[in-house]
Amino acid sequence: MLERKAFNELLSWRRDRASRGLLITGARQVGKTTLVEELASKHYDAFVEINFYENPRAVETVAGARDSADLFMRLSVLGKTEIIPGRTLVFLDEIQECEDALTWLKFLVERTDCDYVFSGSRLGLDSFDPRSLPVGFLQTITMYPLDFEEFCWAEGIPKSALAQVRDCFMRREPVPGYLHDLLIDSFYKYVLVGGLPHAVQVFEDTKSLPNVRAAQSQVHDLYAYDIAKYVGDKTESRQIRMVFDAIPGQLNEQNKRFKYTRLGKNLRFANLETAFDWLSHAGVALAVKRVAEPLFPLGLHEDASSLKLYSNDVGLLTSQLVGDVGLDILNKRSCINFGSIFENAAAQEFAAHGFEPRYYNTKSIGEIDFVLQHKRGGVALCEIKSGKDYRRHSALNNLLATENYTFDEVLEFCDANVSRVGRVDYLPIYMLGFVEA
Repeated sequence: MLERKAFNELLSWRRDRASRGLLITGARQVGKTTLVEELASKHYDAFVEINFYENPRAVETVAGARDSADLFMRLSVLGKTEIIPGRTLVFLDEIQECEDALTWLKFLVERTDCDYVFSGSRLGLDSFDPRSLPVGFLQTITMYPLDFEEFCWAEGIPKSALAQVRDCFMRREPVPGYLHDLLIDSFYKYVLVGGLPHAVQVFEDTKSLPNVRAAQSQVHDLYAYDIAKYVGDKTESRQIRMVFDAIPGQLNEQNKRFKYTRLGKNLRFANLETAFDWLSHAGVALAVKRVAEPLFPLGLHEDASSLKLYSNDVGLLTSQLVGDVGLDILNKRSCINFGSIFENAAAQEFAAHGFEPRYYNTKSIGEIDFVLQHKRGGVALCEIKSGKDYRRHSALNNLLATENYTFDEVLEFCDANVSRVGRVDYLPIYMLGFVEA
């Protein structure tokens, strides 16, 4: 069983739920169901699980409920489990398949004789709006693939060692050489394997990259299948699939901004806006939008029509970019374009840790890979470098020399150990997840 940080969020909900249901969202195959099953096995005496995707008859059964008491009985029969008052967890999985279930959610949660967890891939959840439910009835958690620290746990790297690395990050002190080398090597493994739980488990069990690639291929095909399943309009479905398939190629270009004309001479943002939104809401892609000014709050300076589109999982990206050429990555061969790979890993880490990353680009200044907004206010600049000349950053120098801009942090992530030159902190690429929102 892979250890996940989100499990602590489930425990916190169970302790403080105060008659609230829990909705867990996230893309397919990020581990939602496994985590709820683990919670049930450790903390409940009875577990009722209904998957509306796997059991279409359950959708019909719920739709026929006359009132909340009738609905409760129907769920008991569907779950084929005796409900023990005060000691039962009811789990309604793939909730997007059953619109009536969310309609009944308030009435279910009002019953205090058991706890309710709802889960669904973001695919299809746009037809529901949990925000319209009464305040206090629903807590929401979004799950992502394993971040790099969780991958290190799976690799057996001691938490005490990772705590020491985090302390080095906080103090801006170099990491001991043996630990730095270990984590750099682990990070290169991570960009091959990614964070999809099944792929990580296959890697830990077999250490076989072809087996990992087979697992990743299944997920990629599932995402593609769901585009066709959930999008009724055939034109929109084709456009979403076209954008989805284009992500690796677009990122492999020197300018990673998504170019609409690469998909069609006359295509513009307006033609593909629905595709970008759908893929982002589905959780299978991460949209990073441009800001015209790196000023707080960033949302006021956002240009939605200019964006970069990353894969939700860096392992899926490398499976499409380099296939089984794993040793080249592990040996850090210069023939591989690590720029796009490292940037994808950064976007993934930032999103998983509560950021909505943007990027900055103007003709006069140049491009900054990521601009982050802290919850406490303030802006951080982040550059991602994969080569040896990581201290060459003309755009960063230009921006720092511009008057009227102030930044909380100026960070550059690379292969090198911790150092500081002027206003720039140079940090190992494996420290991406230590940046706090």
